[in-house]
Amino acid sequence: MLNRVVLVGRLTKDPDLKVSQNNISVATFTLAVNRPIHNSNGERGGRFHKLCCFRKQAENVNQYLKKGSLAVLMVDCKAVLMIIRWAASVCD
Repeated sequence: MLNRVVLVGRLTKDPDLKVSQNNISVATFTLAVNRPIHNSNGERGGRFHKLCCFRKQAENVNQYLKKGSLAVLMVDCKAVLMIIRWAASVCD
């Protein structure tokens, strides 16, 4: 069984594309996501997720997404856990 996180939201500003010293494209952006439930005043809050992507995906984000663009982010939590474990083993 896989655990998957799906975020749907809008970009708060245009993506910031930079190229690293190793010539790898890196795009950073913030995704604003509304909460599905209302508070006691009837208002919906939101969350802001700071995200980054690399290489061709970064170039595509920079080319096709702008401030206010609707975006969907899907993350496989099992893959993220494996990356965290790998990073911890390398850093030890």
